[in-house]
Amino acid sequence: MQTDVVVIGGGGSGLAAAIGAANSEARVILLEKNPDLGGTTAHAVGTISASRTFHQRRMGIVDSPDEHYEDMELFSKKYASRPDNDVLRRILADNVSETVRWLSAMGVEFFGPTEEPPHRKPRMHNVLPNSRAFIYHLERYARNIGVGIVTNARARRFIMDRQGVA
Repeated sequence: MQTDVVVIGGGGSGLAAAIGAANSEARVILLEKNPDLGGTTAHAVGTISASRTFHQRRMGIVDSPDEHYEDMELFSKKYASRPDNDVLRRILADNVSETVRWLSAMGVEFFGPTEEPPHRKPRMHNVLPNSRAFIYHLERYARNIGVGIVTNARARRFIMDRQGVA
């Protein structure tokens, strides 16, 4: 096989990485060790906490990444067993609305937003019908743009030569 990019893992992040690379005109192969795509994304709750989304605006909810950032700290203090990563929290708050928009463009449908205490505003966007929808829509889109997907393919080692991975 000849390719520009090899993505290891066919969960939500792996599929998103493969789509991003393919949309940049790279030839992409995604390898998944299991018989089916999905990873932990397929077994997750299937929600995204997001501010400044179409769904919030449709319901008349005025929200901002700054307010979301502040509320995530409240959530972290209440439920996390270790300190929050402030830098990653800022990146998430600033970019999660774009992620919801991107997933919606792939065909993912959301219900909500709903309340999510201790957040002060409704931000919980629930994936319909469940978290498998992430994988279904991302896989379909990836295949449509030419990502080669190989399941039952465990990456055991990489052989390097002067041009890269052989």
